[in-house]
Amino acid sequence: MCAKKRIKYEEIFESEIKQERNTEMQDAFNTNAPADIDPQQVVKGKVTSVSREEITVDIGFKSEGRIPCEEFFTSGSEINLKVGDEIDVFVESLNPGSGGLRLSRAKALMINAWDKIEAAHKDRTSITAKVIAATRGGLNVSIDGVPAFMPASQSGSEYYSNLEDMVGEFLSVKIIELKEGKKDVVVSRKLALEEERNKKRIELLPRLKEGEKFLGRVKNIMDYGVFVDIGGIDGFVHVSDLSWARVQDPKELVTMGQELHVVVLSYDREKEKLSLSVKQTQKNPWDEVEKKYKSGDRVKGKVISLKDYGAFVEMEPGVEGMVHVSELSWTGKIKKPSQVLKVGDTVETVVLDVDKEKQRISLGLKQVGPNPWDELKNKYPESTRVKGVIKNITDFGIFVNIGEEFDGLIKITDISWDNKDKEPLKAYSVGQNVEAVVLDVDVNRQRLSLGIKQLTDDPWKDINKRYPKGRIVEGTVTRVADFGVFVELEPSIEGLIHISEISEEKIKKIGHDMFKPGDKVSSLIKNIELKSRKISLSIKEAKKKEERDNVENFVRQQGDVKLSLGSLLKSKLKQEEK
Repeated sequence: MCAKKRIKYEEIFESEIKQERNTEMQDAFNTNAPADIDPQQVVKGKVTSVSREEITVDIGFKSEGRIPCEEFFTSGSEINLKVGDEIDVFVESLNPGSGGLRLSRAKALMINAWDKIEAAHKDRTSITAKVIAATRGGLNVSIDGVPAFMPASQSGSEYYSNLEDMVGEFLSVKIIELKEGKKDVVVSRKLALEEERNKKRIELLPRLKEGEKFLGRVKNIMDYGVFVDIGGIDGFVHVSDLSWARVQDPKELVTMGQELHVVVLSYDREKEKLSLSVKQTQKNPWDEVEKKYKSGDRVKGKVISLKDYGAFVEMEPGVEGMVHVSELSWTGKIKKPSQVLKVGDTVETVVLDVDKEKQRISLGLKQVGPNPWDELKNKYPESTRVKGVIKNITDFGIFVNIGEEFDGLIKITDISWDNKDKEPLKAYSVGQNVEAVVLDVDVNRQRLSLGIKQLTDDPWKDINKRYPKGRIVEGTVTRVADFGVFVELEPSIEGLIHISEISEEKIKKIGHDMFKPGDKVSSLIKNIELKSRKISLSIKEAKKKEERDNVENFVRQQGDVKLSLGSLLKSKLKQEEK
């Protein structure tokens, strides 16, 4: 086996071929070599022996030629030869007087390479080159051992982060400059790629239909998506089509030059706009979501985004749910998810609803623990007295914190039994300690209703017993209106004497001299409306009743219980006439 030792072509020959050509040709004619073998040409030879130092080759001459092993590594790759292999060799000399048959493998490879290079340059075809090293301004390449240079601008290196990444690659190139005398070769990968892309483009156009799949290569990465070369045509994959999972930065998922399986979403032939998708080549995780997640299930996930209105939780790649801000706490004290969560947190939630069509899953965080409103209802049944601190006062009532982050509302109508008090809130201030009665704990609506007036008995309780219809009562005038007079019968109990109930005579307007606040008046309980808490009073009916009572008293005083009221009146009228 040949010992591995590399040599460079420039050490083999630079101009020696031209210098020796005439001498060797003359010597050849002085030999008795076969007529079909000429010096200074490439011929076929057969390997007859292989050693660590040299390889012996038979070209049909009367003697065999020996070639140093190092010449078989000049192309940059190891060559394993065995006896019987046929190879190309260059005949350097056939003159026995000058050392006999001399052969060169390296020169044969170079001559063959130059033939290929010249043909490729003439025909403008592509040829394969291997990148040997990256240098300032470009790349050093080898075409079957012939050194060439590729400027960086001609490297077509959009799939590589830098030129060093191309070292060792075999590339298809075009010859753009050839100076044979100086052995200077300049190549371009960019032109070869363009030619190849144009050919593939023509082949691809008929296939660009929705749903068609291709294997592409990442050409450029932007914040909003990725450009992919599918072999002659560039398409765009929007960031939302890279994966079923949420993608913040495409660079976290793909790299330059990476191969990707893509599917065509659409192609606009006029604008030559090709839209591609990577995720459509993968199974949609939402297809099985209704089987995997059901209402009431407890699931764990990672918080991937926080908004003012809720937190997004990734339950699995491509499947995420949202915890609305209202589902973060039973008390409603949390106004923003960022108060209790941060991106990256692993949380346990409860599935509230699954909408496969809209690809939405509603989650709840508060449902993981017991509902404190159930505990509150058990702890404070109706009519329980509680103490708290006033947190806020509004036009419609007072909010009182009773501890454990629970605020109860005392409506303005539940502050006092006295309807005459038009400004009951004036007696209270924020921070004041108050006592109240639990009216209701609404678990579903998460509302606690309290009352202050309920600390005392309702004055309207048993009102019909205390003020039966037809009874004459005495009260104090509190207000005089155009339509009647308001009379207080007892604290928090007020009745109305309508203008039509003041006198038998029709009164159009109540004069200032008729009633004034503080006056004592007698009136009759005409009607009581418990639902609306209204008592109708009547002065004229009271007078009528008094007259009837006087008559009845008179009859009783006469002692004649059989005397009718009518006969009594007739008797009284006769006496008055006399």
